[in-house]
Amino acid sequence: MMIRNWKWIALGIAFVYLIAAPFFLSAYWVRLLTSVFMFAVMAESWNILAGFCGYPSFGNVVFFGLGAYTTCILMVKLHQSFLVGVIAGAILCAIYAIVLGLPILRLKGHYFAVATLGLSEATKELVTNLDKITNGSEGISLPIIPGDVKVIYAAFYFGMFGIMIVTILFTYWMSKRRLGYAFQAIRADEEAALVTGINTTWYKTIAWSASAFFTGLAGGVYAYWTAFINPEGVFNVAITVQMLIMTFLGGPGTVIGPIIGAFIFEALSEVVWSTFVNIHAAFLGVLIVLVVIFMPGGFMKLMEGKLSLSSLYAHIKENRI
Repeated sequence: MMIRNWKWIALGIAFVYLIAAPFFLSAYWVRLLTSVFMFAVMAESWNILAGFCGYPSFGNVVFFGLGAYTTCILMVKLHQSFLVGVIAGAILCAIYAIVLGLPILRLKGHYFAVATLGLSEATKELVTNLDKITNGSEGISLPIIPGDVKVIYAAFYFGMFGIMIVTILFTYWMSKRRLGYAFQAIRADEEAALVTGINTTWYKTIAWSASAFFTGLAGGVYAYWTAFINPEGVFNVAITVQMLIMTFLGGPGTVIGPIIGAFIFEALSEVVWSTFVNIHAAFLGVLIVLVVIFMPGGFMKLMEGKLSLSSLYAHIKENRI
């Protein structure tokens, strides 16, 4: 009980701090935290399908890119408002996931992973070749927002922060409902879930569409935040890899794990980048591998006390590390 109370107290303190942060932090730290919120949203979104359903997608960046491009096209080409562009982009991503998810999610394991990676690359090429609409490889520029820079930074900060909170609340709500139980049944044993009457393909499609919706929201806000996007930037598979690392670092199949993973990963990235400029990628990669090997359940298991020194030693001995 005491541990649980301390967790709520810690979350409350963190929430208050993040609400107040833009009013006393420098512009650099506000931008960095905004980026952390964005990746936290995408990691949590990836977690809905991969962590709860057990279906890791290597192409979730496709929804980030679609959300960003839809927002840009509606604002620049059709002169719609930013809010309309972001919502329309998120809805389009969800529809895209439903239409393609029904056939693709019938695949399993590495076949599904490869199919999603192919989907991402195919969509990237499609966007690049529709140059009359998307400006092709040249990308799309959005107008610079007039006004005080600090106010603008704070606006995007709270926008990403709000999306992160909504994503967390949705994941928590889902995990306590029939929907979440169906996802976890699929992850545990899909064949058994199918025998008990669960329409596994449909539930997996729901999970992917929810994942796509929130990822698309982040992509739309990112597009206006950076004021320029191109296919190479927003359809980069490295973004999906970051989602995956953050989720496993924090704890897949948990509500808060991916959020913690995003903060830890960005903090490590910042420290390593500033300390080991030339070998930062290799050094950070080694750190991540060590964490995944020695803490396969992520930091959430460590916080819950499920990863003791004895269990850690047993894991090392079992795998002959």
